[in-house]
Amino acid sequence: MDFEKSCQYITEHRHETIDTLCRFLSADTILFWSDDIELHKYQKEHWGSVLQRLNTVFKLDMQPTTELTLKNNKKAEEKFKRCLEELSDEELTACSLAAAEMKSVLLGLLLAKRKISADDACKAAFLEEIYQNKFWGEDVAAINARDKSKNNLKQIEKQIKKLWKSA
Repeated sequence: MDFEKSCQYITEHRHETIDTLCRFLSADTILFWSDDIELHKYQKEHWGSVLQRLNTVFKLDMQPTTELTLKNNKKAEEKFKRCLEELSDEELTACSLAAAEMKSVLLGLLLAKRKISADDACKAAFLEEIYQNKFWGEDVAAINARDKSKNNLKQIEKQIKKLWKSA
């Protein structure tokens, strides 16, 4: 992953990047909770605090659902877009790259603003997979993919830490 090259691209395509990330919001992993009682309890235990932090820090109102689609919440979507618009190009790059790794623009935003660690973001992103492994066992290919994502998230986190130190 070449963070500088990605940042240059995002700087040149800032509005398109923000629009794309806003479209991802409607499919964000941590907003879709299972209706299976045990998995739902596990998600609430792990994702509940993440959503609470997100809503508190960014003054959003993101609510999970057990439905196949999110209820339209224009006010929350507009606030989310403003959050993205307020990010520096480097933070927007981190958010975008992290969102692609985790299928969660919300976790990407938290990571970009240093409100969650790469380790915790990775655990949250792959929560359902990890939960299912308890019943079905581990898949070596899935473990390798998670490890690769975790390493990429740690690289993104490193870039953000550099940014904060230089500020």
